[in-house]
Amino acid sequence: MPPVVLRGLLPAEGPASQATPARRPSIRNLAVALSLFGLVLVAPVMAAANPPGNNGTIKIDGIPFDDHPNNEPHPGCIFQVDFYGFDEGALYADVLFEAIPPTGTGEDLLTDTVFIGEDDNGGGGSERGLDASQTYDLTTALQGFTPDPKQGYHVKLTIHADGSQGADTKYKVFWVGPCDVGPRP
Repeated sequence: MPPVVLRGLLPAEGPASQATPARRPSIRNLAVALSLFGLVLVAPVMAAANPPGNNGTIKIDGIPFDDHPNNEPHPGCIFQVDFYGFDEGALYADVLFEAIPPTGTGEDLLTDTVFIGEDDNGGGGSERGLDASQTYDLTTALQGFTPDPKQGYHVKLTIHADGSQGADTKYKVFWVGPCDVGPRP
């Protein structure tokens, strides 16, 4: 088999005067190649910076209230739910609190609807990504339930968020208390 000759890299057979000189890429060709390579690297990052979908997170915030994206899973009966990183638009979250074992057996405590489409999902789990904060008081809703002596009341929060592609549900399970609750009417 004859040797493979790469034009411009290896001299062709024959006298030196017949050798083809190696071509040098022009500055313009090099600039175009680097630009295309840069687009290949940057385009996916830019597209992923604000993708629609099952974005967002919820955090429980005890008193004193703040905008830090930390979760405080043992608040009193008055607390906030903070919504971070949801998509922008006419989007709302349906909120449901339930009493779960050992406090209850899934009884609904409170429902609500919260606007969460204030801005794009940038910022996610940071203060910049805060879309909404809603304050809740479960004192009345927990009347008649018996608190755990060490933990308080066991509560499950379920959020159904508009605008999600795929699963639109977020959950938090946490304890609240102490609460000044009287007997259930």
